[in-house]
Amino acid sequence: MSDAAADLELDAPTRRPSNRRELILAAAIELFHERGYPATGVDDIGKAVDVSGPAIYRHFSSKEEILLEAIEMAADEVHEANRNVRATGTGPMAVLEGYVRAYVRVAIERSALISVWTSEARHLTSSRRSPMTRRLRAWSSEWTDELQKVRPDLANDDARVLVAGAIGMISTTATTDLRAGRLEDRITSMAMAILATPLN
Repeated sequence: MSDAAADLELDAPTRRPSNRRELILAAAIELFHERGYPATGVDDIGKAVDVSGPAIYRHFSSKEEILLEAIEMAADEVHEANRNVRATGTGPMAVLEGYVRAYVRVAIERSALISVWTSEARHLTSSRRSPMTRRLRAWSSEWTDELQKVRPDLANDDARVLVAGAIGMISTTATTDLRAGRLEDRITSMAMAILATPLN
């Protein structure tokens, strides 16, 4: 295994890839995050896991398929986080704050993956991007529904603006290299403040 591949496993000990396909995906996520999707070649991904570029095609049909799988993984994780919150929430405010905190936690723990999801999805072809866009809208709509329960005065468009602002702030702030103390609490408080913004 190359030093780069070993570093990938050391950086995320709780999510260590268990097979070659997962190792390729993990390496690609890191490279897409560091260099951007267009600047990352299949040969670069292969080099990171000690296989030839063409050998990647035994596991993925194209570089775009790797990006799609990464984005699907990110979407699965945030949707699962929301499901867990709904299963334990005790009211609209608790569910709304649970959604926020769960996404903050995922974005901090999986910063490279979430960064790829939010910044590189535009490189998918429209036929592959559309289902991901629908999943993103369904996820943010869950936040919007809970926000309107907490703030019934808000029109749907106003609620959507606040949710988009909170999600955007979390996505940007939590995926940087900031390592401030109580980062999860601080970003959660900032997001909740955005959702509480008066709109007159």
